Amino acid sequence: MRLLVEQLAARAWPAAEAVAADGWLLRHTPALTRRRSNSALPVGDAPHARVVEEFYARRGRRALVQIAPAEVRGGLDRELARMGWTSDGPTDVLIADAATVLARTRPGAVAIAPAVDASWVAMWAACEGRPDADAHADEVLARIEPATGYAVAGEGEGVGLAVCEAGWAGLFCVATAPAARRRGVAGAVVHALTRWATERAARRIYLQVETANAAAHALYASTGFKRSHGYHYRLAPAS
Repeated sequence: MRLLVEQLAARAWPAAEAVAADGWLLRHTPALTRRRSNSALPVGDAPHARVVEEFYARRGRRALVQIAPAEVRGGLDRELARMGWTSDGPTDVLIADAATVLARTRPGAVAIAPAVDASWVAMWAACEGRPDADAHADEVLARIEPATGYAVAGEGEGVGLAVCEAGWAGLFCVATAPAARRRGVAGAVVHALTRWATERAARRIYLQVETANAAAHALYASTGFKRSHGYHYRLAPAS
């Protein structure tokens, strides 16, 4: 199940270039700096790091590997650590039954659209408090192939999106505007996206939360999510 969730998550946030080679999914997105858009995901048995190093060297980047699931890729992680690759970005993957999430959250004034537009991207950037968060985001979102719903709470108090595939829905970009926090906005967004996903045959929900984000962990624990596994990144030494 953990491997399936990682594969679904990779499809839900697609890179501009994704190449399957020698047990790896090699991802490259020149316009973005986000790690998951520019890292290699192990998808086969005992992958060797050389193909990763060569792939990113040809693109002028330091090689980056997403150790996911960390509980399954311990051997790879230890080997890269021995080679001097540094660790960063510890993240937890949480899962829940959709029925449980619906029972533990409340509906609110949330609208869901089947396609993204510039206003949604701008609201997401505002909620994140990062003016540059929307840079090239529309390019990533336009590449998503599975059914996707884009949520907006009120007049931009909160946003989020869900990507449905194979009976699962991944929640991404769930964020609340600073002035609207602690008002149940995030819970309402999660409820609306989960409801939308169940109407498209999703029965289980997954999402990713940075390990150090205590507030998000508390929110999702209260709505029925439990930790499935973790991942982190390994960055190759500078040449």
